[in-house]
Parts: sequence; structure tokens; C-alpha cells
Amino acid sequence: MLRNMELAESLIGFGIFNSKKTLVIGVSGVQGSGKSTLSYSLCKQLREVGITCKCVSLDDFYLDPEERGVLASKFHPLFQQRGLPGTHDLQLLQDVIDRFKRGEALTLPVFDKSIDRKLPKSKWRKVDAGLQVLIIEGWCMGVEPQPSDALASPVNQFEQDFDKDGSFRLQVNQILCEEYQAIFSQLDSLIYLNGMSFDRVYQWRLQQEHMLKASTGKGMSDEQVRQFIQPFQRLSVWGMQSLPNIADIEVCLGEDRAVLQINTQLGE
Repeated sequence: MLRNMELAESLIGFGIFNSKKTLVIGVSGVQGSGKSTLSYSLCKQLREVGITCKCVSLDDFYLDPEERGVLASKFHPLFQQRGLPGTHDLQLLQDVIDRFKRGEALTLPVFDKSIDRKLPKSKWRKVDAGLQVLIIEGWCMGVEPQPSDALASPVNQFEQDFDKDGSFRLQVNQILCEEYQAIFSQLDSLIYLNGMSFDRVYQWRLQQEHMLKASTGKGMSDEQVRQFIQPFQRLSVWGMQSLPNIADIEVCLGEDRAVLQINTQLGE
């Protein structure tokens, strides 16, 4: 079973980083699956062989509360909460990708979840010109819009209580189709960490919260964690169904996040 650096080394062995051109790599997976850890491990491995690499989270492109408030007024009150497609600054992300592909110096935003907004630009991460690999990790990276018939019924209590008529999930799906696919189409390769079951999202997120409580004395209760992950269930489950057929590399994870199997469509 592979973990962290061993997994990164194994993935590099598939050759997705061999191109001489600049590469935009997506890393997708449910909450708690290890996207950030893998992304940083890949960067470390690539730097050791002389390839310049930076990684950034899709979370760092979240809209600030005031901007999400505009969406909430225009479309649905649930857009006030960050997380789902529609709540990211895709124009900023596109600007980062464009600058990267032109070989220019760029800055990567930093979103501070403790204050629910991006830090001032003076505190963003500066990246020198000539970067070779940019890794973008996020829970919905690469996810395609759902078929319309899949939107008919609520998938959990959250949707039953707050989106009974389906207008919110319909709008999210439309934004995912009209705006996010244009970003995802620019990925040179997509790596998908398949958690295999949404039940594991609760277990993994609960572990993170218990560790946070142990170190800081603050955190959500078990029930608050269960409520917190519900808005993500629909597209997380859809990703488990669809991304294995889309991703260039699928990493199947066990309950303890250990790698059970790696499937690849490279060269097919």
C-alpha cells in the first residue's frame, strides 16, 4: 500500500510530467482524501528532479462574503455559503492560468477560512517567471454537470430542507456546465483520489475535527460535521460515479486512505 511520497513517486512514473511544455495538473477528490498532501508531495518530488512546480487549492479562489452575497441575491440564498460551484473567482483563476502559460511571474491567492475571505494581495504567494508545472487541487476539479434527471430528487436532509424545489442544485449544475468546464478543459492531466464511499467523507472529516479540537480546543461537534458535509454530497457522489471515466489517473483509496489500486487511461 502506497502513501504520500511513495504515491507521488509512483504517479510521476506514469510520465504525465515528461512534457517540455508548461503543464496544468488537476488533483481531485472528496474532502479529507489527501489532495493537499499529494499535491505538495508531487511538488517536492518534481523539484528534486529539477522541475519547477507550485500547487494551489481551488479553495484559495473562493469569493469573499460580499461577492457571494451578490450571488445569493441574484440566484439563491445558499450561495452565501462558500463551497459549491459558483462560489469561486474563476476569472482570477483564469488569470493565474494565463500568466502561467505565458511564462510570466504570478501571484497565488490565499483564502483564510478563519476570517472567511482572501488575505490582502500583499500576502499572496509570489511565483517567479518560468514555472513549469502548476497543480490545482480541489474537491470538484474535473467534475462534469449532472444529467437533468439526476437533479429531480433531494439526495439528503439538507436538500430536503433548504432546496426542496431543486432551484439551487439546478443553478449550481448550470454554473458547473457554463463556467467550470472551461477551466477544467485546460487541464493537461487529471488525477482523481477516489474515496469510494461518501460515508468515508464523514469519517475522515471527523478525524480532522477531532485533531483540531485536541490541538486548539475548538471545533465542530460530530453532528455539526455531519451537517457541514451535506451540501457536498451530491457532487461528491457524482464524482465517484463519473470521474473514474474522465481522470487520466484514478487512485482508489481504502478506509484508512491507503492506496488500494491505481488505474490509468494514459496512452489509451
